[in-house]
Amino acid sequence: MPAKLTYAHHGDACRAANALDLVGDRWTLIVVRELLLGPKRFADLQESVRGITPAVLSDRLRSLRQAGIVDQVTLTDLARTRAYAVTEWGRGLESVLASLGRWYTSGPDPRTSGGMTPDAMVLAMRTMAPPVPEGLPSTALRLYDARQPDPPVREYRLTTVDGLLDVRPGVAVDPVATVTADSTAWSEVLFGGLPLTDAERAGTVRVEGDRDTVTRVVRHYLTDARP
Repeated sequence: MPAKLTYAHHGDACRAANALDLVGDRWTLIVVRELLLGPKRFADLQESVRGITPAVLSDRLRSLRQAGIVDQVTLTDLARTRAYAVTEWGRGLESVLASLGRWYTSGPDPRTSGGMTPDAMVLAMRTMAPPVPEGLPSTALRLYDARQPDPPVREYRLTTVDGLLDVRPGVAVDPVATVTADSTAWSEVLFGGLPLTDAERAGTVRVEGDRDTVTRVVRHYLTDARP
C-alpha cells in the first residue's frame, strides 16, 4: 500500500491542515470522543464507535498512539486489563469537538438522527452547559446505551462551577437526586424537547430523590442551551 501523503507533503504549512493529518480521517475524532472522559478497552470502543470494524479501529488507535494523542494504559482491576486513554495533549480535542458541535447547531438544520453514547451525551452537556447562577445541589446521573445488549451503566456527577452546570465522570457524593436513563432518551429530554414525564412513562428515564432539582436541570438546558 503506498504511503499516505499528508498536507505537509504537499507543501501546506497551515497548522489546521497539519492537525487534520492527525485527526481528519473518518472515525478518528469519534474514537477520541469516546476516550475523553476516561480509558476504555478495545471491546468498549468497538461497542461505542458504531459502524467501525475491528481492523479500522486498530488502525485508528495505532495512528493516534503514534501521534501522541492516545496512550495504551493498564487498568487497576485484578486482571490488569489493557485499555486506551487520551494524553494530556489529546484531551485538548474536547474543545475541538465542542466547537464542531456548536458550529453544526448554528447551521440551517441542526436536527440529527440516531442515538447517543453516554460519554457523547455528557460531552454534549458540557458543550452546551447553561448558566446556573443560583447553584445546584449534587446530582447523580447514571447513563446507559439501550442500543447495546446488557449495557453497562456509567456514573457521572452534576454540580455547578463558577455559575455553570458542570458534569464529570464519577460517583456523586450524597446526591439529592439520581437520574438513571438511556443516554439517547436523556438527550431528547435536554435537547429535543421531549417532556421529562413522557420519558419517565416510557421507562427510558427514571428520577429518584428531589425531582425539583432534576426539573431545574432540564429547564436550564431548554432555556439556555441551543440544540
